[in-house]
Amino acid sequence: MSLDTTASFLGRLTSSAGSPRRHSIYGTGEDRIVLDIGSLYIKAGFSGESRPRHIVPVYAGNMKTHWDPDFNGSGGIAKACGESCRVVGEFAELFDLEIGKYPDGLDALYDRLAHYLREIYFRYLLTDPKQRKVVLCESPMMPVRLKELIAKVLFENLQVPSISFAPSHMLALLTTGCTTGLVIDVGHLETTVLPTFTARPLTPFIRTTPLAGRALTKRLKELISTYGSMVIPPSTKNVPVHAKYLTPFVLEDIKARFIFVSPIMVSEASIGIAEKTLVDDMEAKYLSVSSATDILYPITISKLGRERQMGTLIIPGWIRERCAEVLFEGDEDESSVVGCALECLLKTPINLRRSLASAILLIGGTTLLPNFQARLAQEILRAIHTDKRFASLRGLADHIDFLEEHGSGKVFGANCRAWIGGSLIGSLKSTVVEITREKYSGQVPDWTTSNTITTT
Repeated sequence: MSLDTTASFLGRLTSSAGSPRRHSIYGTGEDRIVLDIGSLYIKAGFSGESRPRHIVPVYAGNMKTHWDPDFNGSGGIAKACGESCRVVGEFAELFDLEIGKYPDGLDALYDRLAHYLREIYFRYLLTDPKQRKVVLCESPMMPVRLKELIAKVLFENLQVPSISFAPSHMLALLTTGCTTGLVIDVGHLETTVLPTFTARPLTPFIRTTPLAGRALTKRLKELISTYGSMVIPPSTKNVPVHAKYLTPFVLEDIKARFIFVSPIMVSEASIGIAEKTLVDDMEAKYLSVSSATDILYPITISKLGRERQMGTLIIPGWIRERCAEVLFEGDEDESSVVGCALECLLKTPINLRRSLASAILLIGGTTLLPNFQARLAQEILRAIHTDKRFASLRGLADHIDFLEEHGSGKVFGANCRAWIGGSLIGSLKSTVVEITREKYSGQVPDWTTSNTITTT
């Protein structure tokens, strides 16, 4: 299936680009619900559509009670949450990859999942969960316990008819019209590199690294805390940045709006994969060679529904330009994104390497950073030519190519490709691993276990 065929197919299934089809809560249509549950955002919508209907951010908060203020002077009381309540709290991760180490937190995670999924069905999608099957886009490294919790919520709480589990890397690749490629998913919790050959994920060759969006956010917070400053009225003097102002929401907003990836420094072009640079050494290394402008970012607080500016955060331009260096600097404990990709190629059979290297696909929200793909291409070529570990891959240097360069990157966003692939699979009623509510026994299919689930 070519890219144009894929795009036109999804276009025909959507009534119009600006006005997607409306689904009635009373309907019994065959369109499936497509869910892509990430650690920071949940993407949800109907199969056959060319983009998610909603991208819901995740917040930390109590799912069972809330404080109901009394403006007459009595202070207020704690009330049980109802169907009309929304989560109020700080922008926060929904789950962590080490979920198995915190068994006491599984109940709280179940409550959060149940709350968000019910809100997605009844507030956003306005549809009856009992009437529609579900396509769940899953990362190959998603913890089995997390998958079991999601299935438990969907089957026992929402009573969906069935769940189809589909690997996100393969789904993303299908949106390009190709079935073979090296998919690099730079998400929030980790970077995952998975080769796919003729629509078959080669999971034994998968490689991961924790250098991803969360590592970038951590580096950004460290740099702003160390080198940034603030102006808090009525004073006009610059003062150090207090940690309370660098909330997860503020850091995510800065990362999305102002951070970009800069090319390789000429002085480092002859070395292999760069080693990690200490935060204390970064200003001396990058300040004199940076041309990026400083940014004035307003810090606001919300009180009684009103926004009030507390001060102005001053972010040096070189931080915007070089904050993302953490993704390209690795060591023996944590491979860089480049090292992770090349190690994956080294593990694959020799006869597959050329076809994989010539079809690299970048997905995940972190890859949306401006100039990320160009920098990654530079780093791959530098590592192949200068790092002895990858000497056997030097014959691939002339064949390194990205699928986005052939136009597919302008059709679908990298952060939504997996969901769009799930929409395509759901609309085609393709054969994927499916488990029905009648056959659900608490187990879910996973490539790391021997669970046997009937496929349809």
